[in-house]
Amino acid sequence: MKPLLHMILANYRMTVRNRMALFWNLAFPMIFIVLFGFLFSTDFEVDIGIAGADTNATSEEIAGQLETISAFDVATGTADGELQALEDGNRSVVIVFEPGEQPEQVAAQVYYDESNPQQSQIALSAVQQFLDQINLDALDGPRTVTVTTAPVSTNDLRYIDFLVPGILAMSIMNSGLIGLASAFVTYREKGILRRIKATPFPLSQFIVARIASQLTIALAQAVVLIGLAKLLFDLRIDGNLINVFIMVIIGSTAFLSLGFVISSFAKNQEAADALANAFAFPMLFLAGVFFPVDSAPAWLQPITRAMPLRYLADAMRDLMVRGATLPDEWFNILIMVVTATVGLLLSLRLFKWEASTA
Repeated sequence: MKPLLHMILANYRMTVRNRMALFWNLAFPMIFIVLFGFLFSTDFEVDIGIAGADTNATSEEIAGQLETISAFDVATGTADGELQALEDGNRSVVIVFEPGEQPEQVAAQVYYDESNPQQSQIALSAVQQFLDQINLDALDGPRTVTVTTAPVSTNDLRYIDFLVPGILAMSIMNSGLIGLASAFVTYREKGILRRIKATPFPLSQFIVARIASQLTIALAQAVVLIGLAKLLFDLRIDGNLINVFIMVIIGSTAFLSLGFVISSFAKNQEAADALANAFAFPMLFLAGVFFPVDSAPAWLQPITRAMPLRYLADAMRDLMVRGATLPDEWFNILIMVVTATVGLLLSLRLFKWEASTA
C-alpha cells in the first residue's frame, strides 16, 4: 500500500509541474466559464418599433404601456422607417397601428423577421401576449385591439453566413501564429536554419519565400472552406470572391508576420506553442469569430478592438456576405497592413538562425 501511495503522490507532483496540462485541464475551462458568462449574462430584450402611435387614444395608451415594460426597448417612427429598421435587423418586431372599426378600437399589424425564427418567435409571442391581455381587460365591451401578423424578409444573416467568414479568418490566424511559429522553431532546433545561413541566400528572401508558400495554402483553405459551406449549407455570397481572396492574402500576411515574431522570441517548440496559443486563444472568443461581440460589456469592448482577428473577421464577413467592396473596408485593411508591417520589421530585427544555448 505504501508504494502505491508514493506513486500516487509522484503522479500528483508531475501533474502540478506540467504547466501545459494545468492550463488545458483547469485554466481553459475556467476561461470558458468567465468569457461566456460575461458575454451572455445579459437579459433578453425585445426591440419593438411602433408606427401610428398617435392614431387614437387607445394606440397612445398601448404605446405608453409598452414603454414602461423593462423587457421592451421601444422606438417610434413612421411605418416605412420602422419596417426598414426591421429589415436591417435593428428591430425584433414592428407594430403598425391603424384606426379600428370604432373610435375606441385600433388595428395592430405586427411584422416580424421570418429569417430569424428563434428570436422573432420569442418577441412575437411576448407582444401578442401583451396585446391579448389588453383585450382580456375589455371583456365587457368590444375587442380593443385587432391583431394580425405578417412576416418580413430581412437583410439579417443566418448564423452559418456569420460563422463561415469568422472560421476562415480563424484558420488564417492559426496558420500564421501557430503553424508558422512552431515550424520555424523546429527548424532552428534541428539546425536546418543554421545550414541555410551558410548559403548565400539572404534572410529577407528566405522570409518572403516562406510567406509566399503560406499565402498559396491560405488561398486553398479559403476555396475549400467556402466551397464546402456553399455545398452543404448554401452559404450566402453577396460579394465579389476576388475581393475576398485579396483580403485572405492581406490577412495571411499580417498573421504570418506575427508568427515570425513569436518564433524569434521562443527558445523551443514548447515555448512557441505556448506563446502562439496565448495570443490566439483570447482572439477566438473576443474577436467575433463564433458570435457578435458588440453586445459584450463596455469594459470588454476596448479589449476586443485591440485584437487583429476582429478586423480580419469583420472584413471577411462584409466582403463575403454583405456585398462590401475593398474601399469600403479601408480601415480593416489598414489595421492588417500596419500589423504586417510592424511584424515583418520586428522579424527582421529579432530573427535568430540558431537555437539559444542559454
